[in-house]
Amino acid sequence: MSGIDISKKVLLITLIIFGVLAASFTLTHNMQLSNFLDLEELDTLNNVERVQNAISTQQGYLNYIAQDWACWNDTYSFIEDGNETFIRKNIQNHTLAKLKINVMLFVNNSGSLVYAKSVNIDTSQETLVPEELLRLVEDGTLLTKGENGNISGFVLLDGKPMFISCHSILTTNYTGPVRGTVIFGRYFDDNLLESFKETTRSSLLMYSVDDNLPPDFQAKLNNFSHSPQHTIVEPLNDSRIAGYFELPDISGKPALVIRADFPRELYLYGERTLNNMYLFLLLIGLITMVGVKFALDKLFISRLIGIDNFVTQVRSEKDLSRRLSLKDNDELYRLSREINGMLNEIDLAQQELKAQEREKKVLLDSLNELAIFVSPERNIIWANKVALEFMKIDLQKAVGLCLKNTPDINSPLSDYLQLEQVFTTGNKKSEEFTAKDGKVWFVQAIPVTEEGGKIIGVLEMCRDITERKAAETLLQEKQIAEAANRTKSEFLANVSHELRTPLNSIIGFSDLLYEQVYGELNEKQLKSVGNISKSGKHLLNLINGILDLSKVEAGKMELNYTKFELAGKFNILRNLLSPIADRKNIQVEIDIDSSLSTICADEARFVQIMYNLVDNAIKFSFENGLVKIGARKKGDMVEITVMDTGIGIKPEDQSKLFKPFSQVDSFLSKQFQGTGLGLSLVKQIVKLHGGYIWFKSNPGEGSTFAFAIPIKGNNNSEHGTIGLNSKTQGKR
Repeated sequence: MSGIDISKKVLLITLIIFGVLAASFTLTHNMQLSNFLDLEELDTLNNVERVQNAISTQQGYLNYIAQDWACWNDTYSFIEDGNETFIRKNIQNHTLAKLKINVMLFVNNSGSLVYAKSVNIDTSQETLVPEELLRLVEDGTLLTKGENGNISGFVLLDGKPMFISCHSILTTNYTGPVRGTVIFGRYFDDNLLESFKETTRSSLLMYSVDDNLPPDFQAKLNNFSHSPQHTIVEPLNDSRIAGYFELPDISGKPALVIRADFPRELYLYGERTLNNMYLFLLLIGLITMVGVKFALDKLFISRLIGIDNFVTQVRSEKDLSRRLSLKDNDELYRLSREINGMLNEIDLAQQELKAQEREKKVLLDSLNELAIFVSPERNIIWANKVALEFMKIDLQKAVGLCLKNTPDINSPLSDYLQLEQVFTTGNKKSEEFTAKDGKVWFVQAIPVTEEGGKIIGVLEMCRDITERKAAETLLQEKQIAEAANRTKSEFLANVSHELRTPLNSIIGFSDLLYEQVYGELNEKQLKSVGNISKSGKHLLNLINGILDLSKVEAGKMELNYTKFELAGKFNILRNLLSPIADRKNIQVEIDIDSSLSTICADEARFVQIMYNLVDNAIKFSFENGLVKIGARKKGDMVEITVMDTGIGIKPEDQSKLFKPFSQVDSFLSKQFQGTGLGLSLVKQIVKLHGGYIWFKSNPGEGSTFAFAIPIKGNNNSEHGTIGLNSKTQGKR
């Protein structure tokens, strides 16, 4: 009967193991399939980004051409005198066709159209200027304001989308006063869409929001109204997947919805591979379980049954002369041998018990705790060495002594624990108390019973825990301080959010007043409104910095890793800061290692790092200076440097860098505007990327700031370290 029972148990265990393996395989299969879906979505987003980059490149080209024509002495003169020579020499049909421009408009400061031309790019034939475009000129929508004025984006002309770029007319040296606006436009027609298809090797469909949209495009347009500037990815069918994205017009309203679809090769291949692997693993698992069951029955279970029967018979007959037969040199053989040896050594066990009693006494004597064994009459039966030293008495004098009459130990072990309750209830009792001398004790009374359950005594233990309690108090104080710091960070984050909403409103309305949307203002009013906008933006930057710093301190800042081109980001950054650099005639150079193309990082946070470093370099550079941006590959890291030829940092001020709200000195704080948060955030963001930052600087010779982050990204930001060189690290 025993053999049947154990065999059934082995079979049940085998089936359970197989079930667990099957469930694990199924779960792994589903998880891997989900991973392939995620990879497919990521691949689709990357492909859609190539399409978006191609469209951005077209817009950038149009912006470049518009700026080139607008900042030209001949154009500057033409707006004033309208000379025909300029038109004959420069504005021919074939010129516009070669430049891939459909419409060219010149408008003076009063909003009057000086000259307009529209051509067919394919045939170079002149066409009519769109009436709707002229209306946008008349109502001032396409007219720029100020020397740095430019407008770029899309407009819908009777449902036809057009790239548009408007730039203020200046001299070749980019100086004013502004004499008007140059407006260039190119239709986003089927030919241009085909060129994007060839460039990105994708299938593209485009609809204007004014068109009768197909159901899937209409549904995505509704989603874009809740989440603008967001790419929506979803499968079209079993073989193709699509990415939808929206292009707004120059006013920010939805203009175009574009779908880019691609074959689902990655997902389909992964699904087939996983299905084959899943079936293969199930088959291997089934075969393995059957083989294991057969082997266990044959090699072990039958022998275990024999050992069980032998032990049962010896125990019932109390015949210690019997021995197990031995076979096969394995674990069961050794078990049988040990059972035989155990029978031989039973007699020695009783003698060893006495030796063990002595060992227990030695062990108790080695304890640092006070240990006393007390009889039901409260008399001492035994005490360890530490207790005897504490009582200042030897064991012979202590045995038989009533605990209440014991010197120096009555209070810890007798009065406080109330031993009568322990002897009555038979329950262990433990307490902590503070003695008159300030020491904290942990005392414990453990009842000792004989086989019948009768209490024959109580083992009392007493341990000095003064140091441990002090450590616990320090730990609690540390936790309270950390909680207070987290509360502070959360409060700053909440207050920053509450302040940003009214500030955005102040900045928006002041910008509308400055642009004279609600009516003309005199020079003094314009200056005051401009100061409101400038101060609001400065305060908003400070609040955003506080919010980001609070997120880092509260551990709530998350990184969104994406792949992007390094050179493209540097060029965009240079263009973004070019107005600031041009005012000081500072040249910005970019030098990127030829082995570097793309990196994986949080794109927005990377731009935030670079903007702070380059803006600081320009801000603290001398007139006609030079700012160099460099990127080099260092192992699996990318090392980026920003060098300027500016004022540098004094050695006594360098210790203030990288500290929030800290600037190098009060004079520079007034001369160069700043919040003191920029480099502090740069340091924290670099650390979150798993990188490090350093700098070197000499007064009057300029500074070099550098940081390094993993090229392929690092999702475990806890591994990031902050590197220091011998010069210090910091924030201007």
